Amino acid sequence: MFMRMRKQWIVLLVMLALLAAGCSQAPKMVRVAGTIVDQHRRPVSNGALVIGSAMAKTSKAGHFTISAPAGDNTAVLLVKGYRPQIVPLTLGEESQTVTITAKLDKTSRRSGSTVDYLLLLDSLHKTDISSGSGFTYLTGAEMKEAALVHAGIVDLETAVQYLSPAAMKRLCELLRIRHIVWIQKDLDKHLQIFSANSGRITSIPFEESRGVRKLAAPLASFQGIPGSEEKPRGIEANLAKEVRAYMEQLYDVTYTGRDIRRIERIAEPVIAVSERPNLQFTFGILETSEYNAYALPGGYIYITRPLLEMLESDDELAAVLAHESAHITHIHAIKSYERQVALTVASIFLAVATGDADSIDFVRIIGNIITEGYSKEQEYDADRTGLRYISRAGYDPEGMVSLLTKLQDLEYRLTGGRRSYSRTHPATHNRIKQVKAELSTIEYYRFLDQYLLSL
Repeated sequence: MFMRMRKQWIVLLVMLALLAAGCSQAPKMVRVAGTIVDQHRRPVSNGALVIGSAMAKTSKAGHFTISAPAGDNTAVLLVKGYRPQIVPLTLGEESQTVTITAKLDKTSRRSGSTVDYLLLLDSLHKTDISSGSGFTYLTGAEMKEAALVHAGIVDLETAVQYLSPAAMKRLCELLRIRHIVWIQKDLDKHLQIFSANSGRITSIPFEESRGVRKLAAPLASFQGIPGSEEKPRGIEANLAKEVRAYMEQLYDVTYTGRDIRRIERIAEPVIAVSERPNLQFTFGILETSEYNAYALPGGYIYITRPLLEMLESDDELAAVLAHESAHITHIHAIKSYERQVALTVASIFLAVATGDADSIDFVRIIGNIITEGYSKEQEYDADRTGLRYISRAGYDPEGMVSLLTKLQDLEYRLTGGRRSYSRTHPATHNRIKQVKAELSTIEYYRFLDQYLLSL
């Protein structure tokens, strides 16, 4: 009896310890106001202070305000045209005012020889890359300090998904590397390779066997030039075969003319910075009274005439195209029907197992996308990803806010605000809220982009 009670007490104490650990308070955030001055005590107006994921830009008088965790911090001071400065800060638990002196030194490149690849890969995954792979490389962990010292970048893995191609090229020059390699979570069987020589991103597939990613051969044979056109494969390819005929049965579709050329022009830089830059996209205008846009497997994007005519700027149109292209680059259609257990998953797995693709009703799947749309989380992902695309492609991210605001106004005009403008998209006010929350991150990387180009 005593032993049983003792065990119960031990279990109880362990549970309480785990609960206490789980409920530990987050670091207290402290408001810091201050001024950044140069060595002659003159205010620095074109700088920014970065602490963790927070950034504060300086005013004309050199003033800034930022929130940071109490305790010891490492801040990074970025002044356009000058090398980054690491600033140690010890913050108390009360708001405080500080003055930071900027050491305006010209930038310098990382010393040493130029390396073929910077590999920003998850260290938990095994690869077949070794010293005998036929190329030189460094990992993100090995380059972390150099990225901070020479480029002011705290998080390389995130930065490469936000920076423009021009800024990425400058980053390669500063770090003395020819290519940057990463794997985007939504395309975990494709390498994303940025080439400093071409200034472009290429997506190439790789194999995985027994938990080992086979990356050595693709990297050894990579020539640093844009890859050949990507062809949809597997179920996506079979879906793509049905898209055009299906849409032309439902709508009158325009594929040529001035408006299509404008769409292609605006979409080109957006697709170039996406995860599938080599995929051939097809654009069509639906001659209907609806306000909507559709992304369908294989690179098909359709926008209705009323929605197209409602857009007043290239930035707003870029926001629509970026959102829809994100559905395609992140293969949302494939993931959607894989989750529709009652309707399609059983037949899909059967088709994969038997090689009988004809057993899948692809037309029905396309119809489900048109009538039901994507999941709410996929729509929100397309907004977040689209915002990242348009920012790094050089469009104003406020164009997405402007677009969504127009759609919200449309809802009130058509339905009195009782439902979304589209049966296939989530409530617009929720989308606006999310996009506005993302703008601070976008602003940080846009500043970092400009900073790198100034070095």
